Amino acid sequence: MRKQIFYTTLIYCIISVFWTTFGHEFPFPEDVNADGIVNIQDLVSVAAAFENGVDPNTDVNSDDNVDILDLVRVASQFGETAKEDTSTYHDIQHYIFEKSCVNSACHGAPANAGGLNLAYENSYQNLVGQTPKNPAAAAAGMKLVDPNNPDNSFIITKLVGPTEKELGSRMPFGGGKLHDGKIEALRKWITAGAPREEQLAGIGDLAVLRDPEETFEAPAPPPPGQGYQLHLPPFKIEAGKELEVLYATQITDENGELIEGDIFVNGFDIFYPTGSHHFILYRVTRLGLRRGVLEKGIVPGIGVNPEDTYRVVNPEEMEGGHLALLDRLPVIGSQRAETSIRFPEGVALRITGDTVFDMNSHYVNLLGTEPIIGETYVNLWTLPPEAVKYEAKGLAAGNRDINVPPGTTRTVEGTWLVSDAIKLLRLQGYRDVTELNVFQVTSHMHRHGELFEVFRVSTGEVLHKSVAYDNAPLDQFNPPLKLTIGDGLRFECTHSNFDKDEPIRYGVTSEDEMAIMFGFYYIPKI
Repeated sequence: MRKQIFYTTLIYCIISVFWTTFGHEFPFPEDVNADGIVNIQDLVSVAAAFENGVDPNTDVNSDDNVDILDLVRVASQFGETAKEDTSTYHDIQHYIFEKSCVNSACHGAPANAGGLNLAYENSYQNLVGQTPKNPAAAAAGMKLVDPNNPDNSFIITKLVGPTEKELGSRMPFGGGKLHDGKIEALRKWITAGAPREEQLAGIGDLAVLRDPEETFEAPAPPPPGQGYQLHLPPFKIEAGKELEVLYATQITDENGELIEGDIFVNGFDIFYPTGSHHFILYRVTRLGLRRGVLEKGIVPGIGVNPEDTYRVVNPEEMEGGHLALLDRLPVIGSQRAETSIRFPEGVALRITGDTVFDMNSHYVNLLGTEPIIGETYVNLWTLPPEAVKYEAKGLAAGNRDINVPPGTTRTVEGTWLVSDAIKLLRLQGYRDVTELNVFQVTSHMHRHGELFEVFRVSTGEVLHKSVAYDNAPLDQFNPPLKLTIGDGLRFECTHSNFDKDEPIRYGVTSEDEMAIMFGFYYIPKI
């Protein structure tokens, strides 16, 4: 039975939006040699291509040039693994082992400290049921991971901190203590028998757990003449809380003056510390400014700098969606701490120089015992007007009819039609449009989402597939998909309620759900 589709009028509003959620292609581009993991071999392949010209695999950011930007992108994704694996073990591998243990000086090649390699596809067999190299632990009958017995698992002892000198020092060595929530997730996984494939209830979202000593360095802005940087200043999220804020800002030049004329944006970088559920860059509409949205919800005392003004998003005051789309329209978004994207050559978003932006950041500190600090930087990379061949437009469709009772799985769907988009474009003065060139598609769901697929309406071809909410693939089409009237995109999103005793419904908190398809297209020259 078809589910109720997101309001048609809302889709019309969003169609003109400049939006995307970042992630990997499928397979993700940083995995240059397509072996399921991003590691030193991929970095070497990109470096070698410096002398050999452009290669489709080593041109990771698709800018028709193999350079330092490709190396940076691969290096930033070290430890990234293929996302077909939705098990609890995969999350432990990704958010604990790969982030804190697998490096060349510790439990990765060539060191393999203590004879232990924790790289992807090695860690499970090297941990479960294996005897520690530490003589005292081995003599005590401990296992590195002893299924059903976390107290006899040496990995827990090392992460918590051994009380006996003979058992060595706490791990990660020199890297600071892990978040208590990560250690507790390991305990639960071991207590459940350390399964390789199963997705366990009650583990929670490891992606938002920030280790106590984790640091964040501000990224460099684009060089003068190549772009601009926006900054959402540091704000506090108290222990046991989640907080979603809005912060208004505008683009200025080196003298602090607003930009005259239009800005043509050809790429985005987004950076923020671990702990964020999402970041969205909105542009405030003129109607929103007249309605006084910048004065609504101001809460003092949130910012590290008391002079910074933040507005708190109240989930109970939503006006028919995440935020009222008459007041603000999304430009770009992310559910990853570091994201980077470049549009095709000559394709850019037109943004007026006096645009007021709302920087929307949602941080989760529900399992924390101390306050954490949230912050976001956005780099906007620009083209000179004469280099712009096509203007990018946004596409979107969603479904809010989400109701997943405990112990069940449910699927919702939605459709974006070229005919609807062309109707709106003709109202905007594009009278002779008959086809659209779609060059990016991605998706957005929350942690109970287990599968999101996008299909071409005319052929049923699968264009996008995501099985992990916090790392949705960004599928780019080169050449672009040429969609004519009668064609479009359709999505199906499946949610499973495996760990709650009440239904999961649409909503904006980290424990609610969403099902939204996003993308970009440009209009052929006419």
